Amino acid sequence: MSDGAGGAHGAETSAAIGDAGGTAAPVPSIRGVPVTDVSAVAGGALWTLAVVAGDLSPVEQALAIAPLVVVPLGIGLAAERGFDGTPGALLALAAVTQPATAPLVLVSLVASSELIATLAAAAWVPVTGLLGLASLVRVRERGFASIDLSETLVDAGLAYTVVAAVALVLFHRGITFWFDPVIVLLTAVHFHFAGFALPVLAGVTGRHLDGFEGLARSIAGVILVGPAIIAVGISFSPLVEILAVSVFTLAVAAFGLLVLVRAVPSLDVLPAALVGLSALALPASMVLALGYGVAAFSGTNPLGLSIGRMVSLHGSLNAYGFALCGVLGWRVANGSTQG
Repeated sequence: MSDGAGGAHGAETSAAIGDAGGTAAPVPSIRGVPVTDVSAVAGGALWTLAVVAGDLSPVEQALAIAPLVVVPLGIGLAAERGFDGTPGALLALAAVTQPATAPLVLVSLVASSELIATLAAAAWVPVTGLLGLASLVRVRERGFASIDLSETLVDAGLAYTVVAAVALVLFHRGITFWFDPVIVLLTAVHFHFAGFALPVLAGVTGRHLDGFEGLARSIAGVILVGPAIIAVGISFSPLVEILAVSVFTLAVAAFGLLVLVRAVPSLDVLPAALVGLSALALPASMVLALGYGVAAFSGTNPLGLSIGRMVSLHGSLNAYGFALCGVLGWRVANGSTQG
């Protein structure tokens, strides 16, 4: 991506320029490769080593892959449209600091010392803070006169990461309020995937479809606010939780169908396969979430699975089936389009 200006030493960093409406995509690059892609590859290698070493539980494996792989690729996808000026500068700063701090989330999950684990997890908070601030500034600059739902979904996904990071710090610090500690840990998982990955991927899908219309707009609206309402239900009311999970489950399953019917056929073979797998994972994952909500509210077990098994399967489908395949698929799709 260099113009050939002479005398550059080492890794040359430059701003990548997007072609969507002439707006600048602020993610810097290293020898023409976006830093978010470099970070995701390195993060994937580190995550693989940790899994092979056997130091992580299934829930911790799912959590670790978010900051190491899903978040950097999601940042890259978000940056492809509409981030310039102050929001672009904030997103760029998050993109270049993410590679240094995401591995510390992994450290926090394997550290034997509570202090080290807490400090390591705390390093993730400023990065997510930058993402949240970029989204808030962008919303303010766009104004509320005419809401662009696709971009609002992207902004919400960036903002939700703050909740995920703070929940992880609270878990390691042993501040669980009136919850079982595992619920606080699962909150960190929830807001990395249902909070970050789902709205960002929904927003990217909306960009691809040139917006949401009719029923699709209602589905996108539920995805926008659903993670927060579910968290409120878990915190204060089992009834609100079961209602929120039920509506969210239907909306997310419908979104998966929307992606399969309208987005996948327009993609090339490889991104279509990845995005299609991501969409197929959503209904199965949401059924497990609904089963968990019913079990928590009624004490029955409609799926015949233990709570732990439901949580594990739900987390795996969200992390690997939906989020990982989704960000990889759309990254390949957008990369081939730009190429």
